[in-house]
Amino acid sequence: MKEMLTMRNRLTLTLGIVATVCMVAVALQTDVTGKWMMTFETDQGSQSATMTFLQDGESLSGSLDSDQGGPFEFEGGTVSGDKLEWVVEIDAGGQFIEIAMEGTVDGDEMTGSADFGGYGGGDWTAKRMP
Repeated sequence: MKEMLTMRNRLTLTLGIVATVCMVAVALQTDVTGKWMMTFETDQGSQSATMTFLQDGESLSGSLDSDQGGPFEFEGGTVSGDKLEWVVEIDAGGQFIEIAMEGTVDGDEMTGSADFGGYGGGDWTAKRMP
């Protein structure tokens, strides 16, 4: 009987620790919701844009707006820990190009890379706007 109580106490303690770790992990989830000033560095030079993100858990949506056009909206992006990925489709003079973006969040800054769907790529940085 004493052995069963000890085993039950250990199980209860273990489940309590697991639940606490899970709650802390959820609380530490990165939140990128808001506006970010982005700078793209490509072979064609530097280009600025504004990204607006809306995050719901690990789901990411938003829009890209630049001097070249926009806003170009997207859905289906993901945020996992400090990593994020999304694809935005832009109209480049009647030809639609999918830009696959991936990056890492560090507080109010991000860095990453972009693949312009077979038309090259580049790196980007972003800072959260107040």
